Amino acid sequence: MKRILVCLLAGVALAGVCVAQSAQSEASGSAAQATKASDKNVQAATASQLQAGSTVQAELVKPRDTRKNRVGDEVIAKTTHDVKSEGRVVIPKGSKLVGHVTEAKAQSKQQATSELGIAFDHAILKNGEEVPLSLGIQAIGRSQAAATAVEDDTMATGNSGTGTMRSPSPRPTASAGALGAVRSTAGGEVDTAGSTAGAVNSTAGAAGGTVSGSLSPTSQGVVGMRGLSLSPQTSPSANGSVISSQGSNVHLDSGTEMILRVNK
Repeated sequence: MKRILVCLLAGVALAGVCVAQSAQSEASGSAAQATKASDKNVQAATASQLQAGSTVQAELVKPRDTRKNRVGDEVIAKTTHDVKSEGRVVIPKGSKLVGHVTEAKAQSKQQATSELGIAFDHAILKNGEEVPLSLGIQAIGRSQAAATAVEDDTMATGNSGTGTMRSPSPRPTASAGALGAVRSTAGGEVDTAGSTAGAVNSTAGAAGGTVSGSLSPTSQGVVGMRGLSLSPQTSPSANGSVISSQGSNVHLDSGTEMILRVNK
């Protein structure tokens, strides 16, 4: 009987310990979830309060074109670097930046200047949190794919320049006399000039090859994209930017690099 009583008491004590551990585990899990939720809220709040003038590096997800897009069409970019505030990552790399087309004017006989206006109004963090964020375009540059293609083409042109060297002129015969010697010397000079030109072309090609479309946080305007210009939106109701082109339609490839600036 005593043994049975002891066993029952031991069972009750064990059950109490299990219940206590379970409660503690649940409390720890709840605290962890609360901390995680708090961190998300802090991150979202900080992102929405980024200091005016802060920059965000991004690239365009889908191409935009004044011939195909209309006012109100969605524009999506993604961040290519973490955005930090006071040492904390508030917009992780790979987050979406969502905006819309604010202006779309295609080039025509009556409209010589093509204009594409874009404004970004919120970010979607990688955890799914949506954050209001007003961004204008500080700089744009060609996509890495386009930059690589240009570099390859420039290098090919530079290499072809080395092929312009001509073969040396034949040595003058004794009957040619002084005139032949002058001609031979002249020919040598021409060959040297050709060789020098080839070297210059090759150097230019190599120098051109070092130019990439990459932007830095301090970049401004249009970099490496001929015929385009960038200006702030003139409408007081819009905080976007306008990309313009004289005589052709504005087209931005997917992957077009952007430096976006936080508006006031």
